[in-house]
Amino acid sequence: MTLASIKNYLDQKITNSWYKNSEIDYGITGKFLDAEIIGHDLKIIWEEMGEQLEMILSWFTEYTPEQIYNIWMEG
Repeated sequence: MTLASIKNYLDQKITNSWYKNSEIDYGITGKFLDAEIIGHDLKIIWEEMGEQLEMILSWFTEYTPEQIYNIWMEG
């Protein structure tokens, strides 16, 4: 699992699924911006309603891209 594949997966799920549906259902806009590796952690950066937000996921290599997305979604 490369950082590029994680970014691609998160972009598809966050931008093209989560926020596409949330805009239709609730008028909430947003998009995936970036992800970066910091040691054993993954920092996920996204935008919601014009505000940049971040989440740190520790030991991200223990998770599949789908699990990373699910953790983000529940966070």
